Amino acid sequence: MKANINKEDIDKTVADVCIQIIKEPLSYFSEADIQQLLVEELRKIKPLSKLHPTAVQKGKDSKGTFSTSLLHREYGGGEGTRIDAVILDPDDVKKINDPNLTTNKKYLDPVYAFELGTEKTSDTFKHVKNDVGKLSKCVKKKNGAGYLIHFYKDNTQARTGTNRRNNTEEKIERLFKQAFNDIKIITKQAIGTEQANKYENVKILAILLRTYRDQKKMRGKCRIFNGQKWIPVNISRYDSLRKAILSQLGYCASDY
Repeated sequence: MKANINKEDIDKTVADVCIQIIKEPLSYFSEADIQQLLVEELRKIKPLSKLHPTAVQKGKDSKGTFSTSLLHREYGGGEGTRIDAVILDPDDVKKINDPNLTTNKKYLDPVYAFELGTEKTSDTFKHVKNDVGKLSKCVKKKNGAGYLIHFYKDNTQARTGTNRRNNTEEKIERLFKQAFNDIKIITKQAIGTEQANKYENVKILAILLRTYRDQKKMRGKCRIFNGQKWIPVNISRYDSLRKAILSQLGYCASDY
């Protein structure tokens, strides 16, 4: 790609966004907040900070054409779906011939695509399944990747050992953790057993945040799912957080 958009830059940006949220969990209220933060940080990558030419003429018989960003939110994913955020190939953008950012009425296959989720998701299993399916279908570039990024922010203040805390832990296990514990099942349901057994370019990142408890000390304020276990990471150590997130982004859906 001429624009030199490489996965390393994307991974580092995703890691930085996640660390910002881990350190300041009140920085997001909803999925829309995370989406906005992610897009703002991605635009700092040089090829994504400028406009690129399309084939849409500015007027009849005009030699000038409109330009557009490579980065878009809520872009079409086909079959009536939308992708939270996408990064398009500049060579594909040159072929856009419709104001709706399509080529011959078809949405472009992004190089990178992002689907986000929060604790406000009512059915995480279904949400993750649908997102894995969308990302797997839309990202067809050999050098591309889809990113599934989910946060769960535990706002319960109850201390360890109380009935309220025990109930909260059961809820987190049932509504959030279990979906990712069953990610292999989800992946096979979303994209089929044959595809799931092959290399898939969907990167899955799930983060559990313990925002506040009525106790002075506690472990596991941040846990990152590594494909098998929820690993506690010290939120005061930037390098540890960055390493945990970047290593997780090196996995693909079929690795679990």
